[in-house]
Amino acid sequence: MRALAALQHDLWPDDELLDLLVADQAALRQERSHYWLAMDNGQAVGFCEVTLRQDYVEGSTVTPTGYLEGIYVAPALRQQGIGRQLVGTATKWLQSTGITAMGSDVALTNTVSQHFHKTLGFQEVNRLVHYLKDI
Repeated sequence: MRALAALQHDLWPDDELLDLLVADQAALRQERSHYWLAMDNGQAVGFCEVTLRQDYVEGSTVTPTGYLEGIYVAPALRQQGIGRQLVGTATKWLQSTGITAMGSDVALTNTVSQHFHKTLGFQEVNRLVHYLKDI
């Protein structure tokens, strides 16, 4: 669990490591999140997290929809197919449970992840810009 939280912290550095660990344990107990780890010589080097969303998923017409909450591979091991394998394994699991669609999201500035998603067959369905005003 700690290895997963450490990888998540690499992906989401603004989240506290302890908070990620507690959230992972709660999600597993409630079977909300499903995780796959990529291992290299006994070391966790990547992860994939998928949830089953009962609420609206942008572009989806089915419920529930699988949702790729996070995908991460250590920088030194990228471009070796690890991320593709992680998402492939998650996809097979979703299909085995009867799920027929998987959504995801990527920051507008993260063009590397956008390209990765497109190579896996994801199709862009929307772009959204968030605004905030101090009042």
